[in-house]
Amino acid sequence: MTPTTVIRWIEDGLIPAFKTVGGHRRVRRDDLERVCRERSIPFSLPTGTEVGRILVVDDEPVVLDLVRDVVKELNHKFDVEVAKDAFDAGRLVVAFRPQLIFLDLMMPGVDGFEVCNRLKKDPATTNTEVIAITGYYTEANMDRIIGAGAAACLRKPLDVLEVRRHVLEAFNLRELGTGPGRTASPRDEVPRVLIVTQNADFRAKVRDELSSTDAPIEALTAQTGADALLVAQSAPPQYVLLSLAVPDIEAGHVIEKLIAAYAGVQIIAVHDSPTDEMRAQARQAGARMCLPTAAVTGSVRELLGV
Repeated sequence: MTPTTVIRWIEDGLIPAFKTVGGHRRVRRDDLERVCRERSIPFSLPTGTEVGRILVVDDEPVVLDLVRDVVKELNHKFDVEVAKDAFDAGRLVVAFRPQLIFLDLMMPGVDGFEVCNRLKKDPATTNTEVIAITGYYTEANMDRIIGAGAAACLRKPLDVLEVRRHVLEAFNLRELGTGPGRTASPRDEVPRVLIVTQNADFRAKVRDELSSTDAPIEALTAQTGADALLVAQSAPPQYVLLSLAVPDIEAGHVIEKLIAAYAGVQIIAVHDSPTDEMRAQARQAGARMCLPTAAVTGSVRELLGV
């Protein structure tokens, strides 16, 4: 859906919404999910712009500690809740609305196979990703839970690398790591944002937003695609705000080159009036999303998660 379509649906009363004091429209997640279900519009997992919600259904503290340790090392914010019995599991699925569930198949009071089956049949949770975990791993159990809709079945004791990989895949994230011209970045490294635009007003607004709090952020700028690649080579960014109006962006395959050279870099493409074709091309090239310029200013920190 385009922003214009969403605005029209709000104005027509099809999507309940309210306005903030500043005049911005806001839509509650539950209302948006309901409207999408009614119109058979896929409501997919997040792409990194919000806090990820993970539920661990298990009564072993070591499992909860392992998942928490894994996600806090990733370049994304997560909330992790735990359910130790069937009652807590059902309550948290409704109240917490997890996007990813680690589900023990055989804990007291919980039949993991039946839980997964119900989650996948309920329109409200059919897109919730389920990763089964079990200390009683057999080929038969694996086949059965995959048939019920789980994305994978992991053996206990859990392997940290396996858990990390499935979290990254579930939330469409790229972990900061090594690559040509790039070394691994510690979590306490000052975030570096590269702003690629010829719009001086947009550039100034973004820089003002990034410097508006005490949290340090290094802002770099470039006015052409070629300059962006040179700046990135000398100071690899974790985030890039890239205007599609810059003349040599597409011809220079700038998005693809940044993605290939700097593992984990997150790119947001912007344009004053992006078309559906622009959005599709930007995402295909590797950009996380493509937004109208006006939708970015005022929300830079939230979009980047910094």
